[in-house]
Amino acid sequence: MIRAWRYREGVDSPDTIGLEPFPEVVDNELLWIDCDRPSEAELEALGKQLKLHKFILEDLEHGEQRTKLDHYEDHFHVAVHDCELVGDLDEAAGDVELVTREIDVVFGAGWLLTVCQTPENLEHGTFPMDTVRTAFERQRIEPGTTDEGFLLWALLDVVVDRYFLVSDAVDDRLDALQEVVLDDTIDRIRRGRPRELFDLSKALLRFRRAALPLREVTGQLLRREDPDIGEAAISHFQDLFDHVLRIADLAESQRDVLTGLRDADLAVTSNQMSLVQQKIAAWGAILIVATLVTGFLGMNFQNAPETDWETGFGIIIGFMVVLCLPLYVYFRRKKWL
Repeated sequence: MIRAWRYREGVDSPDTIGLEPFPEVVDNELLWIDCDRPSEAELEALGKQLKLHKFILEDLEHGEQRTKLDHYEDHFHVAVHDCELVGDLDEAAGDVELVTREIDVVFGAGWLLTVCQTPENLEHGTFPMDTVRTAFERQRIEPGTTDEGFLLWALLDVVVDRYFLVSDAVDDRLDALQEVVLDDTIDRIRRGRPRELFDLSKALLRFRRAALPLREVTGQLLRREDPDIGEAAISHFQDLFDHVLRIADLAESQRDVLTGLRDADLAVTSNQMSLVQQKIAAWGAILIVATLVTGFLGMNFQNAPETDWETGFGIIIGFMVVLCLPLYVYFRRKKWL
């Protein structure tokens, strides 16, 4: 699906325009073309009209780009990744998955092209581009906001806001996992190490790879590598840069917490295994006394006392109880049993 709008300075509502041919870009106007999972033929047609560099066309057709900002002649290419954590976030034993969606943005003087690539899992929907449009049109009350830089800020701001949702979901997940990791009941041995720790670690690693490079992208825009970006957009990019730094700090702290939980999980498991070994050793020490007595009397030799002694069996049993009972009391006091 391809949609296109033309925004004019001083006019609140945009004009919906056709796809072929696009109108010429004039001063104080902005042309926005939005594509959701376009075909190769559609991208080829857009590339000819907008005179896109061949490398950009290859990136748009194949996707799977890292978060970056590239400069080709008179236009730029920004690749970002929208992220969403889905699953049973409040349940420590539930499955979670980080769903990413690549969004490619190509812009030049007076125009901007957005391409939403096919998401990893179509069941979780696509990027909410209408939210970007609403945010952009709401902020256009300020003078000098009808340019590609301000629209790019609106898109990146929505992406970063969704990063905060992922960060909050990871925090909730970590809180739920702490109860599992610090559970000192013996049933935890049977469950083994929480697999959810490793799943969350994998999701957090993918999230960091998608979100942290956005610092460099925002920093390059703040250095005015695109001279057509106006002052209004630059001030908003500064605020966006602060948000991206917060996301980076949160991701780093969450990684440290997750590492600590994995270490704590290993320590608790090791301690519980030690308790099990203590119980095994205590019962072994108690039973070895009875084993020695029965082993000695159970040898095959003549004139064995228990064979001719009518009350010998009961006395021998009582003798073993007398020997084993102090050991049992001792280990109970030591809390080995």
